[in-house]
Amino acid sequence: MSFIVNYCKNLTEKEVKKFLIIYYTVGVAGFLVPYTRPIFEALIPLSVMLNIFLILLFHKTYNKTEIAVFSFIFLFTIAVEAIGTKTGMLFGSYFYGPNLGWKVFDTPILIGANWLVLAYGATAIVRQYPALRKWVPFSAAALMVLFDFIMEPVAMKTGMWDWAGGVVPMQNYFMWFVVSVIVVGLFELFNVKTVKPVAIRLFLVQMVFFLVLNVFL
Repeated sequence: MSFIVNYCKNLTEKEVKKFLIIYYTVGVAGFLVPYTRPIFEALIPLSVMLNIFLILLFHKTYNKTEIAVFSFIFLFTIAVEAIGTKTGMLFGSYFYGPNLGWKVFDTPILIGANWLVLAYGATAIVRQYPALRKWVPFSAAALMVLFDFIMEPVAMKTGMWDWAGGVVPMQNYFMWFVVSVIVVGLFELFNVKTVKPVAIRLFLVQMVFFLVLNVFL
């Protein structure tokens, strides 16, 4: 395991970009081919774990504050999702399928990792633009809502989660914005650095991945 970590640390940004493009291109093909689709649905947890692994691996500055922020975001978003699935009062009436791995309170543990990956990437993207510097939590939250809008139809088709009546309520996007503002706000409040190249490419490659599947799946 240590060999893998050390090897990955030595990868260049160009190599990581190439890997992500190949990985998600294979993923698109795997989901679009009916014969291999069940296999790739079963591998969804692996992809989420890979994403969080890359974010944490290439994060440059670890201190107690940043570790605490990452841990809080992970647990906070799981708790919010658990309340949401239990009550239907936050995001609307929805339930998680079998394809996101182990669950606590009917909520996949990996959903916290997914929130962290997306918030980290969206923050890294927005921080590139000086004009948005004062509005990072709101701009990044808007970007995350756009990501969710693209992701939702694919998530329902691939057994990640589903909505009552098969319709995503507007309430979901409102809550995505609220939770995202809180999460990204923590990055800003505690000055958590975001490693731009890897985080940005990971966010954008995933967005293209879901966009393509939206069209063809």
